[in-house]
Amino acid sequence: MRGKEVGALLLAAFLVTLFLGCTSAAVAELVPKIGFVDVQKVFQDYQKTKDIMARLQVHSEEEWAAMAEKRKLLEGTRKALEEKLIQIEEKAKEIQEKVKELGKLEEELTLQEALLTPYAKEEKLAQIQLLSQDIQRLGKERQELEEERQVGEIQLRALEEEIRSFSDTLQAERQEEEFRYSEEISEDILSTIKSIAEKGGYRLVFDKGALLYNTPEAEFDLTEEVLFRLNQNYQLGQ
Repeated sequence: MRGKEVGALLLAAFLVTLFLGCTSAAVAELVPKIGFVDVQKVFQDYQKTKDIMARLQVHSEEEWAAMAEKRKLLEGTRKALEEKLIQIEEKAKEIQEKVKELGKLEEELTLQEALLTPYAKEEKLAQIQLLSQDIQRLGKERQELEEERQVGEIQLRALEEEIRSFSDTLQAERQEEEFRYSEEISEDILSTIKSIAEKGGYRLVFDKGALLYNTPEAEFDLTEEVLFRLNQNYQLGQ
């Protein structure tokens, strides 16, 4: 083979190799570097999440302990009202018995007045007077019990409303705190993912929960790296 032909073949081989190398580099540039993160796992295993949830739990237990005391007071008030009603009913029965007894004595006095000696008549009148006084006393006591019951009813309704309001406030505050902390933790996670993606040259990073399929290669999974960086920055910031 002539020297010129050999030279031409070598040049052609070099050009082909160069072309293929340039094509591979161009293809590599066109194919974006992709990763994914199990955001749910990161959120749950992030130490900041655990610390916040622990604080919220303690705070919640303290609040519900206060709620338990209010409910205990409510039950005590309700029980006192029930006992008051029983006392009122007992007074009413006692008054009815006294009224019947009084009517009987007055009837006896009317029927027997002409036959009674002055002493017996005075004794009968004294019994009637005592019964009348007892009825008046019992009626006054019953009225006082009724007034106390009415005050108790007002207190009971006020306590029920206080407990409803307190419960609503607790739930609203808990939801607000959880939302605020969730936003804060989400910002930490997203900023960490962005930092890792930019330094690692990743063009796309997906949430694992949004993937329909992914290959098993560990190089695509950034979950542990994100979690490690988050916890490291959190510990340094404390």
